[in-house]
Amino acid sequence: MAAEWREEEAWFEQALAALRDSGPAGQASAAYIRQRRIRLGFAQQKYSGACWFDWRRLHFGIFLDAPYRDGQPRSPYMYALLAHEAKHLEQGVVEALSVRGELVAWQLECDVLTQAAAEPFDDAAWRELRALDANSRTDLKRGRVLMKQLAGPGYRINWLPLWPLPAEIACQLRDLGRRILR
Repeated sequence: MAAEWREEEAWFEQALAALRDSGPAGQASAAYIRQRRIRLGFAQQKYSGACWFDWRRLHFGIFLDAPYRDGQPRSPYMYALLAHEAKHLEQGVVEALSVRGELVAWQLECDVLTQAAAEPFDDAAWRELRALDANSRTDLKRGRVLMKQLAGPGYRINWLPLWPLPAEIACQLRDLGRRILR
């Protein structure tokens, strides 16, 4: 068990070094992870490549899908996932659990990949996603479609409100008020 833990620690150390060296976006993400001493590990994921909360152990941190343990830690796709999940931890739970929070994290992931000179898988969809405004409801709706397209049918972005929940409730109440006053 101790040997496995040391291997995992060495894997993440390499991934963090590669993230740091990937460019300004990666450097900021790596610094955030190190300064906050964010727990890093592997955990079985059902619908995504990584998560910022492990429901099985009830821990905040960054947990890559278990099969990634056999992947290369210096792969831009691996360390870009670290940046994506670190952004969610930086955002906090309320922001992270919104389409807006996801869009900002996806855009950071795209920035890391671009700065590392690694093109995302579907670069047209990624370029469009990167160009969206996280403060526009129209763009958030489009972003939700693009993220679902890129991540696959199991991705549960449709379960999230467009804005962080308090802002989403306020927006819905404003719209309801306008409809009533018509």
